[in-house]
Amino acid sequence: MNSSKKILLSVVALVAAVATGCAPRQPAAAELPFQAVVGEKALMTAVIEPAADHIWDAVGTIIDDQGMTDFQPETDEEWTAVRNASVVVAESGNLLMMGRRARDQGDWLGWSRDLIAAGQMAMNAAQARDRDSLFDAGGAIYVACRGCHESYWIAVDALGQPVTP
Repeated sequence: MNSSKKILLSVVALVAAVATGCAPRQPAAAELPFQAVVGEKALMTAVIEPAADHIWDAVGTIIDDQGMTDFQPETDEEWTAVRNASVVVAESGNLLMMGRRARDQGDWLGWSRDLIAAGQMAMNAAQARDRDSLFDAGGAIYVACRGCHESYWIAVDALGQPVTP
C-alpha cells in the first residue's frame, strides 16, 4: 500500500473516531435517565417521614385540664410550610416508583399512587387553608403509608439497603 493511501486511510479513521466520540450518547433501552441514590427506607426516613410529620403536626385538638383547644397554621408562612411538606409527600410517591425502589407493578405502585393522591389532598387543603380537609389528608397519608408498610416492611441498613438474615 502506497503512502498516500495510508495517509487517506489514517485520515478517514481519525475522522470516524472523532465523529463517533462527539456524537451524542444514546442511552441503552434499559438505561434510565435518573439515579436512585438511596433505597426506599432511607427515602422514607430522610424525606417522607419528616414531611408527613409536619402535616400531621399542623392541625389537631388538645384536650387537657383547661378543656379543648384546636390548633392549625395561623400565618402565611405556616400554611406555606404545610403546603411545601405536602408537595414533598406527593412527589415522594413518584420517587417510590422509580427504578430499583419499585418492588412490583401491583400493590407497590398502588400504594405509591395513593401517597401521591393524599399529598395532593394536603396541598389543596393547605392552599385553601382548610383545617378539616388537611386533617383528612393527614389520615389519607397515614392509610397509604400503613398499607404499604404492612405489605412490604423489610429489614434494611442505615442507607436503606435490604439486609439478608
